[in-house]
Amino acid sequence: MRKFKIKYDWILFALLMVFLFVPIIQEWTGIFPVKPMKGVFVPTPKPEFSFETYKTNAYQTQIDKYTSENFGLRETVIKLYNQYLWDFFHKTHVSKEQIVYGKDGWLYQPGAISDYYQKQFRYYAADSAQMASMLSKEAHRLLLLQQVLESYGTHLFVCLVPAKDLIYPEFLPDDKDTIYEGEPKISARFFNEEEFTRLGVNHLNLEQWFLRIKDTANFALFPKTGMHWSRYAALQAADTLVRYMENLGDINMKNLVIGPKELDNARNPDDNLESLLNLLRPISKPKYYYAEGTTDGDPTASQPKMIVIGDSFWWVIAAQIPLKEVFSRVPYWYYNSTVYYDNRYHSVDELNLAEELVSSDFVVLFYCATQQYRMNDGFTQKALKALCVKDSVAVMDSTDFVEREIQRNIGKILATPSSMENIREKAALNHKTVEKAVRDDAKWIVNYQIQEGILKWPSEDNHTSMDSTTFIELEIQRTIKALSAKPEAMESIREKAAKYSKTVEKALRDDAHWVVNYKIQQGTLIWPGTTKDINTKTENHGIQ
Repeated sequence: MRKFKIKYDWILFALLMVFLFVPIIQEWTGIFPVKPMKGVFVPTPKPEFSFETYKTNAYQTQIDKYTSENFGLRETVIKLYNQYLWDFFHKTHVSKEQIVYGKDGWLYQPGAISDYYQKQFRYYAADSAQMASMLSKEAHRLLLLQQVLESYGTHLFVCLVPAKDLIYPEFLPDDKDTIYEGEPKISARFFNEEEFTRLGVNHLNLEQWFLRIKDTANFALFPKTGMHWSRYAALQAADTLVRYMENLGDINMKNLVIGPKELDNARNPDDNLESLLNLLRPISKPKYYYAEGTTDGDPTASQPKMIVIGDSFWWVIAAQIPLKEVFSRVPYWYYNSTVYYDNRYHSVDELNLAEELVSSDFVVLFYCATQQYRMNDGFTQKALKALCVKDSVAVMDSTDFVEREIQRNIGKILATPSSMENIREKAALNHKTVEKAVRDDAKWIVNYQIQEGILKWPSEDNHTSMDSTTFIELEIQRTIKALSAKPEAMESIREKAAKYSKTVEKALRDDAHWVVNYKIQQGTLIWPGTTKDINTKTENHGIQ
């Protein structure tokens, strides 16, 4: 028994030595090959020792952080821990701000979930009415830019790229976030399709096509653990895109030829969401089809110049088709910021925008459903300005104006310590978050400034110059007249007057004033200087 115990102790001692010294040996020699971690990582620089950093404890803090990032076999240890969390608890260190876990091991981006339940607009607008107004303005700008570029022989169109949530909603997690339940919602994907069709904006809706072929296609449209469309689906989409351009431009282009498909394990980027988990072994998933993309080599075909402005879905196409055979030039303006596939420029800001646009045959705005709220990253407004075309929808309506002023006042409040201290007290007293209390205070300031005529509404020389005080007073008088004509409204006002010891006339005016302020906040009362009538309600195309 004692002999066994001695052997047992030696085994434990040997294991302890392995755990202690193997990482040190690996750190010095790198003898064991390890795969690097996936995702964005900003390394901590190795600190330099000095008496000053030692005295302030900065060196100790920095060296601890540096050591924790650079010990031997760090990647293996982290992946082992991640695998333990995934296998036993179906959890991961990756936050829900990066990955959402659906049913049967399906992975989604948070934006896709938010967009499916029509809440994504909350990142871009105060409410659905404001989002509808913004999207409608952008659609009108697109139409104007399309018409201007057509006179130069340039065809502008929008490619509505599908997102994973609408194509495979059956694997989405149950939506437990009811914070916006019951209020009007809006989805850019549906709004844009309806508005583009109504106005005549050139567009190719690949999402609708994906939905039509979903049940009959013998290949996955989106991979189980990937963010973008599958590589094979992207090839099919590219073929459709070329055929659409041939029809739009009335030209003959080199058609894509998709080679024979073969089944294989997931290749990058078909598992790019899974790679962020940094597991030791892959998640169980099916094999996917892959194929080579070439062209028919038609020597008589045109090779147009096309500018692509959009999101990362274009990468999957660009990596698989011979761009230089299909196009003479195809610069890619990633989110209308960084320029790729162009040897001359690295940033959109370096370009002569007007020259680039008029010298192109096609300009495509290429955004997936979850990114269509971005207003094309300001491209249309900059393009119209570069082409010396007046942006006829640039005049701000009431919703945009109020929200801009609210954001401006939020910035002032956040920069004032005394204001923030007061707001924290209000938040605690009224059981609000500090963010909600800040916004409420900023909103009150804006409403007060409008009522007092301190805040003047934007106007242009070719529109009415009526100021806010005059406009509000006219609307109050109009509302008083409308309320006076309704017996049930007047009965309610008389009750309020008695309850609050007011005259009926004062109660009537207060009610009318409240109605006008509410309409301004909701964007249903449009200020003079817009293309809509004063009392025209904001159109809610696509709002559900």
